[in-house]
Amino acid sequence: MVHKIVYPVLIFIVFVLLAIVIYLNHRNATNDFYHLRLSGESPHWELDGYQVDLTSGILNSGNGKLRFKTRENDYTTNYFVFEMNAVINKKYITLQSKAVSGPEDFKNEIDTGAIEGPPPITKDGKSITFKDIDKIYAVIHWEGQDDGIAHKEIIDLYELDNKN
Repeated sequence: MVHKIVYPVLIFIVFVLLAIVIYLNHRNATNDFYHLRLSGESPHWELDGYQVDLTSGILNSGNGKLRFKTRENDYTTNYFVFEMNAVINKKYITLQSKAVSGPEDFKNEIDTGAIEGPPPITKDGKSITFKDIDKIYAVIHWEGQDDGIAHKEIIDLYELDNKN
């Protein structure tokens, strides 16, 4: 008589424990995926559609369009440098850079290019998440062909909201 009650209860407990173990194992095995599509502007430049994708083990950054803002939609630089930077856990990191020496004609827009690689690592050896990113911004250095003056502008694109 005791066997009719004890065995079904033991079997039920084993199935519940097995379900809990499977659930916890699956929850720890999922990969986080983060995606940002960033756009912004400064007094002379517009950046549109810059993407930052972060999965465990891979950081993709790029594929934006950079345009010099003029009425004629035509501008030539002697050189320009584009940098995408981030502040991650209070450290300044360059995610991507592109430099063009010699004349560059901005008749329309220029592709920022893209880069893929391992993401920065936190102090405990894990890949960063977007919660670790404090700020993302672009820096553009250029010299205009007409004025010969070296310029620098910053486009703020993302800042972590610490008000929660």
